[in-house]
Amino acid sequence: MSPEQPIFDYTSSAPWEQVIRAYGSAEALNGAVRELVAEGNTKAQAWEAIWDHEVRRFERDPEFRSSVRDIYAAAGVNLLSVTPWTHDDVPERTGQRRDLARWQSRFDAAEWLRKVTSPAEARRVAADGDVGIVLNTQNLGAAIDGSLDRIDTLYNEGVRLFQLTYNYQNLLGTGCNDPSAGGLSTFGRAAVDRVNDLGGVVDVSHCGRQTTLDAIEYSDDPVAVTHATCQAVDYHYRGKSDAELEALADGDGYLGIVSLPWFIAPGADDPGLDVLLDHLEHAASIVGHDRIGLGTDFFPADTRFPRELLAYYKQHIIELGFDREAVEAREIAAGLGEFTTYEEWPAVRRAIEDRFPLETAEGILGENFLRFWGRAV
Repeated sequence: MSPEQPIFDYTSSAPWEQVIRAYGSAEALNGAVRELVAEGNTKAQAWEAIWDHEVRRFERDPEFRSSVRDIYAAAGVNLLSVTPWTHDDVPERTGQRRDLARWQSRFDAAEWLRKVTSPAEARRVAADGDVGIVLNTQNLGAAIDGSLDRIDTLYNEGVRLFQLTYNYQNLLGTGCNDPSAGGLSTFGRAAVDRVNDLGGVVDVSHCGRQTTLDAIEYSDDPVAVTHATCQAVDYHYRGKSDAELEALADGDGYLGIVSLPWFIAPGADDPGLDVLLDHLEHAASIVGHDRIGLGTDFFPADTRFPRELLAYYKQHIIELGFDREAVEAREIAAGLGEFTTYEEWPAVRRAIEDRFPLETAEGILGENFLRFWGRAV
């Protein structure tokens, strides 16, 4: 990878290897979780405690910071979008504020880790050989809790990608796994207007079909589906129909494909990277080769996921609106083919470069997202 080439991925969070190294080993991390629970903490509190520990280590230990940089160097990704979030039993806006503070602590501690708020800044970060972080929110309705002014607050703190709903319906619209077939609400339109006015990006990845179509039609600026699948390749409610992809193409939008095996190949026991490529090819046939990219969302699929937290995490995502039967039936930390830890991201790049012509591959790996971002703001 040349330092000038932006490689973009929507990842949801920092790699699990990062918190493992903060404890020294996977065994030590799992032991810390057991100890925290034995002391009377819930699994959610243990989750927060281990990430707090990682941040404190990142702030204080230059050698640890250097080892974290090595993770991103091994992955070959220099531009990532992450979601500030916590598992605390608090309103989403409060948890989001806490994790925004954790990310700001990382930015303050490491010159090479930079908050990115514009396409031009992203290109500068790549050219400098640094790692850029684009902050996002995955449930704008919950994050603002009825106050449009909170969109301004998120924007001022550096958030640039604004996903309108998560899986359930909220004040803005209907999520992808909600029984309602509703679309974008009046308040949702006001939120889209505010994001447009500020220069943020409207994201409809977890939105239901009608909300997705409504947002694409209503937004003054192009809309993103940062991390989803193509339902025509293999149906999953987190995917997008061809009708939604056609609307996205007409609106000059962008589609990133996830690598979570239970989304892109819900019926397969051991899918490989070829499935990811099939989704990319189908997306390109409708949206265009210049409007597709990657949003691996790999955080829960990483095989370095702490074993002591897997059962808790499954229950957590069920509560967030994912189907219980499907979640309980699948291994979460399963990887996708050769892509089993975030440091193995180069396997994704090789697969794309083998399947697509060089110019198309470069677009998928990052250029398409940055060109879209420029159109959207």
